[in-house]
Amino acid sequence: MAQFSLGISEGAQPLHLGACQVYVGTCSWADPNFVKEGQFYPRGVGTDPKKRLQFYSTAFPTVEVDATYHVLQPAERAAHWVEWTPPQFIFTMKAFALFTGHDSDPRRLPKEIVPLIPESLRAVEAVGAGQLPEEVIIACWDYFAAFVEEFIKGGKLGHVLFQFPKGQGYTPELFEHLERWEPYLRRWPVAVEIRHRSWLQEPARTEFFSYLRQKGYAYVIPDMVQRAYLPPPDVEITAPWSIVRFHGRNPAMVERRAPTNRVYDYSYSQDELRPWAQTVRGLSPNLERIFLLFNNHYRGQSARNAREISLLLE
Repeated sequence: MAQFSLGISEGAQPLHLGACQVYVGTCSWADPNFVKEGQFYPRGVGTDPKKRLQFYSTAFPTVEVDATYHVLQPAERAAHWVEWTPPQFIFTMKAFALFTGHDSDPRRLPKEIVPLIPESLRAVEAVGAGQLPEEVIIACWDYFAAFVEEFIKGGKLGHVLFQFPKGQGYTPELFEHLERWEPYLRRWPVAVEIRHRSWLQEPARTEFFSYLRQKGYAYVIPDMVQRAYLPPPDVEITAPWSIVRFHGRNPAMVERRAPTNRVYDYSYSQDELRPWAQTVRGLSPNLERIFLLFNNHYRGQSARNAREISLLLE
């Protein structure tokens, strides 16, 4: 895969299907398995943050920032990434864990926020948003918003992804949660990913998609193994743009405590990618932009599959 120039001025371009821009990329550029030399990055590049991102931008026109889910990132880091990438490159990013019903490690919160945390919680390994004072959650939102603002100023924000927990079935509380934080969300293109099939069963389905359309939020079309509670790859358009996230089809995705490397160890075949290329072509007349993002990062498979679907669409 190490076949692309390091020239930042020669960055990868989105594909065009009529007036629709197609942004193909991966859901990380710095995951340890993705960085292993020989899988994607040439020797000496994978260990240098600036060269690594510049090299990636010669291969693909977009990337999803996964780090923002795990740890709140400083605005200064966003400014560097904007500077290091070519003008047409855009970033998408996952919302912080506490914003989407996941637990997070309070010990990894920014030093400016730590004093707001009750002392009894500062040493624990994981807390949920409901355990923290509201001033802590607001401070987290402000910190995250400052990070996102750097991409807006640089003209490089694709969207912010709100990925809700695996196994979380339909609940009206999700709508209430999004409404609570709308003063932030209204500033950004927002994508919503649910990971339980009950959201796609009536009457929840109609309510869910009606809400997304009302707000202009994009529904994330998922490609993943069809086991247990996981949602099917239903194609539903709720905004002028769309997104497909390819998680791989490894059955380990529904196993309790399966290691991440195993869950995302999957390589799509041409026969599996070809129908998606046809679907994208069919959707393109009604979209301004569509993202195809690969999350099967183990052993560089996400980059390989992203390149393959790009060739199918050329």
